[in-house]
Amino acid sequence: MVLSYVGEQIGGLPLEVTGFIGRDQELRDIGELFGRGRLVSLVGPGGVGKTRLALRAARAALPDFPDRACFVELSSLRDPVLLPHTVAAALGLSEQGERDPVGLLVGYLAAKRLLLVLDTCEHLLDACAMLVDLLLRMAPGVTVLVTSRQPLDVPGEFVYPITPLPTDHEAVQLFAERAAAVVPGFAVTDANRADVTSVCRRLDGMPLAIELAVVRLRVLPLGELAARLEHRFQALTGGRRGAVPRHRTLRDAIDWSHDLCTPEERVLWRRLSVFAGDFDAEAAEIVCGGGELPAEDVLEQLIGLVDKSVVLRVESDRACYRLLDTLREYGAERLAASGEEDVYRRAHFDCFAAFAARVDRSFHSDRQAEQLTALTHRLQDFRVALEYGTGTDVPELALRGLDLAARLWTHWITSGRLREGARWLANGLAKVVHDCPERVEALHRLAWILTVLGQHAEAEPHVLESLAMAERIGDRRGAVYATEFRGCLLMLYGRLEEAHRDFDTARRGFRELGDTDGLAITCFIQTFASAHVGEVDHAWEVSGEGLRALESAPGECWSRSYCLLYRQLALWMSHDASRADERDRLGREALALKLKVDDRLGAAVALELLAWSAARSGRFERAAWLLGAADTVWVRIGGARLFNAPPLLAEHDTAATTTRTALGSAGYEDHHARGAALDLAESGAHAIQDTDMLPGPAAGAALEASTAGDAPESPDAPAAAVPRTRDRTGAARPGGLTNRERQVAALVAEGLTNREIAERLVVSKRTADAHVEHILNKLGLTSRTQITGLE
Repeated sequence: MVLSYVGEQIGGLPLEVTGFIGRDQELRDIGELFGRGRLVSLVGPGGVGKTRLALRAARAALPDFPDRACFVELSSLRDPVLLPHTVAAALGLSEQGERDPVGLLVGYLAAKRLLLVLDTCEHLLDACAMLVDLLLRMAPGVTVLVTSRQPLDVPGEFVYPITPLPTDHEAVQLFAERAAAVVPGFAVTDANRADVTSVCRRLDGMPLAIELAVVRLRVLPLGELAARLEHRFQALTGGRRGAVPRHRTLRDAIDWSHDLCTPEERVLWRRLSVFAGDFDAEAAEIVCGGGELPAEDVLEQLIGLVDKSVVLRVESDRACYRLLDTLREYGAERLAASGEEDVYRRAHFDCFAAFAARVDRSFHSDRQAEQLTALTHRLQDFRVALEYGTGTDVPELALRGLDLAARLWTHWITSGRLREGARWLANGLAKVVHDCPERVEALHRLAWILTVLGQHAEAEPHVLESLAMAERIGDRRGAVYATEFRGCLLMLYGRLEEAHRDFDTARRGFRELGDTDGLAITCFIQTFASAHVGEVDHAWEVSGEGLRALESAPGECWSRSYCLLYRQLALWMSHDASRADERDRLGREALALKLKVDDRLGAAVALELLAWSAARSGRFERAAWLLGAADTVWVRIGGARLFNAPPLLAEHDTAATTTRTALGSAGYEDHHARGAALDLAESGAHAIQDTDMLPGPAAGAALEASTAGDAPESPDAPAAAVPRTRDRTGAARPGGLTNRERQVAALVAEGLTNREIAERLVVSKRTADAHVEHILNKLGLTSRTQITGLE
């Protein structure tokens, strides 16, 4: 079936925006197979509705999976090596640390009870089979649901063939529903039922074929549509209707849809097949315009393809489009046959290389968060472009492919896709072996990635080669960057005096070059070097220069947040109690900025520092859940906690031990588990709002003992029926609500809806919903109308 999803999800599954027809028996059968085994493969031809059925079956099974589901779309993934990276990204895992992505997946899923849906596996069959086989053996709580045109042939696999819809009933229902959307008021009646049934029968009940045909009702009466289909399919099959294979039926339907397009629409269809993911009108014009289809005519033809349901309008926060997998494959065949494939793959590469260059040049800008999100949205197309650019033997193109891999360094680091970035850089460097600025930059970018991964020995020769090459060819900018990264390695080796010399040299070089990007990055790295040994004055001096370098871009988040975060660390490691309030304020400000750019590594550090501070202030419930939240992020990114810096690891252990002693083991584990259960957005919001206790079930006897005096007066009341929080001085707050929750409660009492509250406070409705739910849980209330007189 034609699919269209909105951006929201339920239980980790995309929402549907069109109705689901029939398949009741199939859903029951698949549900039973979930009870019999842990690998179910829905197998059938393209266009038969496997994905829609898989999503509906997965949604029905969600109650059996406490850790919900994860949907992984593989249609645009070409390189099987990237399969584990793609699955890890769908699970929200980054690739920091020393573990490979397969080990990261196994480690994360080993303790989960989760349904993993792998959609469209046939072109990656061996890779999918190997990964699924490993997960089945190593993650006993994970069940895998696969859609494919052929089985994986993995032990324990239950193969369930998906056939087309019955042409006398469900196919007719599908036709009627989709036709009503095309022709308002359309309904199947006794007068037209024969024609509708004829169309469905001619199309073998294939959902995609039916949806493609229904679009023609905009220009053809139903009777003429049925007659044309009858004539076409008899001609194609020599009149032997029963001999039409399912695959041929769909191919014939697509051929027919293609023939009904205008010549210009056909040209655009085949050229659009170079896109792997969503694209907007501007990208379509840039990539697909030329020759018989000028760029200024692309938009008109794109509208025509949308009207014919060849191209889908994707519901998201930006106007974008996509080709269904089957239609993309068809277009790619036509593109190859036309002799234009290399021309438009090159145009696609040029478009995305230019996009990456624009983002890289303006990384430290007010649009940083927006641009990083845009890079993530376009990852599938960047992979296609990188495959084209780093896989070529054409010297000029190989040089640009290497440059693209290096330009995406911000994405590789902020998204946590470090191993993938290292792989593309290594591929490009293998093709470009001569001295040039592009190789200089790629070498030091690769060295940084390897350093963050903890592979310091592997990073060192790349840094040294980058520096030596830059000096040979007179690349001053490249030499300064290489010096900066050499300082970073020296810092991690514990050679701080030498590291600071390199950092000082790099700062001076960036000042002379007028490179504020490089200056800001060097400053926050050098601030960390000073901070983790408690050199407050030097950390303040260096971070101050970094912040001044960013003054022209007040909306910049990434480097600015690291400057603030490492100032907080410097205050912490100095043990200066007189500046505790300032220290915590810096931590909350840094965390807020980290969340804006989804910097999970930095967010984990911020959660850790706030947890330590809470423990030192006697706010042990807060310390425990913050430590739990930080643990979850560390696990997800796969990174070495706190860069394996001994002074920082010692502080972590002290905070955890102090908190466990104060709460007792049961109380500590309870609060820790509540924090660990939150996603980063939720834990970050609570941390920034200074929440002490998270809502949830009673903490147990150990917690009751540790919070004596905070329990309800009635001995029959549950211990956590009215939990309390503490303000920043440690005093109990009446009602147990945070300041933000009290603000929300006041707005509820005024009669505002959750959506109105979200608009008033400039937060998402989901956040407002969560606040109201937390208030009800904390106060033991059952409805919003009871939230009155809280002040």
